[in-house]
Amino acid sequence: MRRLLSVIGTLLLVIPVGVVVRATAVGAVGTGPTICGGTVAAPQVLAGGTYASVDVNGVCDISAGPVVVTGSVVVEAGGALVSAYGLSNNSPGTISDLTIYGDLTSATGASLILGCGSLHFACFDEPNPGSPTLDSATVVHGNLTAESPLGFILHRVTVGGDLRSTGGGGGKTCANSPGANVFYAIPGNGGAVYSDLEDSSVGGNLWVTGLTSCWFGALRDRINGSASFVDLTFMDFDSIEVLSNTVGGNMICLNDAPALQFGDAGQVGNLVGGYGTGQCAFSRLVQYGTTNPPVYLPIATHDATHNGYWLAASDGGIFSFGTAFYGSAAGQALAVNGFSASPGGYGYQLGTSTGTVFSYGPHAACSGSIPATNRPIVGMVTVPGGGGCWLVASDGGIFTYGPTAAFHGSAGVLPLNQPIVGMAPAPSGDGYYLVAADGGIFAYGPGASFQGSMGGQHLNQPIVGMAVDPSTGGYWLVAADGGIFSFGATFHGSMGGNHLNRPVVGMAAEPDGNGYYLVATDGG
Repeated sequence: MRRLLSVIGTLLLVIPVGVVVRATAVGAVGTGPTICGGTVAAPQVLAGGTYASVDVNGVCDISAGPVVVTGSVVVEAGGALVSAYGLSNNSPGTISDLTIYGDLTSATGASLILGCGSLHFACFDEPNPGSPTLDSATVVHGNLTAESPLGFILHRVTVGGDLRSTGGGGGKTCANSPGANVFYAIPGNGGAVYSDLEDSSVGGNLWVTGLTSCWFGALRDRINGSASFVDLTFMDFDSIEVLSNTVGGNMICLNDAPALQFGDAGQVGNLVGGYGTGQCAFSRLVQYGTTNPPVYLPIATHDATHNGYWLAASDGGIFSFGTAFYGSAAGQALAVNGFSASPGGYGYQLGTSTGTVFSYGPHAACSGSIPATNRPIVGMVTVPGGGGCWLVASDGGIFTYGPTAAFHGSAGVLPLNQPIVGMAPAPSGDGYYLVAADGGIFAYGPGASFQGSMGGQHLNQPIVGMAVDPSTGGYWLVAADGGIFSFGATFHGSMGGNHLNRPVVGMAAEPDGNGYYLVATDGG
């Protein structure tokens, strides 16, 4: 059984007086990419129309009507894709929207400035800066990936898959040389490099990691999966505002300087369907405003509407309660020993005893198979940030699936007193725990802190599973008779000593740590 947690202020831009000379790139659907790229002073304009793919090798503007790319778009190192022009809302079909049916990928030092609107980021061709009326949207049906970007400014952007930004930025400064990069050409910005994600949606997971810049904001966004903000460094005193977002999965905030804050954006905290950890843990209170006496509010709170769950049977059958059914493997003669839900609940995975993973739903976390295992697979978990899974065999061997599932070690070479029966991830995603039938605990990775075990102690029934308390980092073990053993986590009760129709086989935690579920072999 698993839970559906699997259960600066904004800137108003004005257009300066003057004329910018632009060249126009014309293309149509074909076999090769259309090349687009000018300079900061003279960007190249991609003519409105349909393209097979686009390669941006300079500054490319989407400002001459709607552009549709049936494949993918690549922004080369140091390039810039700018789609923040609205044209007239009174002329249907002439709004400069950008639609990409494949992936959008940017290389080192590239910039993405996509989308604009009348509320929080005026279009560059807005004729009424004091009362903006124009809107332009960008849709990426695939994934949006930025590797060491200079920066990204995304408003009214829809990403169907994952959005990942790793490294990059303009350095820990808010001062940049005039004309040095595309950010200097943003009216009223003064050239400062920053990154921003506002009024947008991500169908999968969001990762922003290792960015060093002036300022960062993520405001009023919808993230269906998990949202991770890790190792961020910014210059401005109120320089990391992640607020008013709805996150379906988990929210992970680690090693950010400064820590997440309310700042001056006038926004409220985030609603999180899974759990919050680190600097956006549900228990962390942050000063809101400048009142005297000060008012403290949480950056993130649990969204109780995400309280459904699934049960998985050993034949691959799936039973859903309060959440969506995406399919099952019933009738395929499989020996299913593992199940995990994707953060946010838009998919789940079944793992067979031989290590094959079957995925279901629009945003499943992993799939695949391994050549062979020395012992059968007995459990699997999803990486809390999404994008990967860990599987464990009865001898403690660990198998990783997906790009985010880092290997932190295994018990595969250790002599075990009893076989491994299950595992659980560290809430921060940088580690995992294994549990043996005698209650022995094996912790791997910097995020997995050993809190104690039942190894070497008398048990009425063997241990059959475990769950981690996301609010404390502690964990619970459950025995076949429903007995619960708590280590660094609050004890909420057990079925130990009560009559059970069938033995307990697994457990899952509430995202806020205020409870847990047990499931028996008869589905109780």
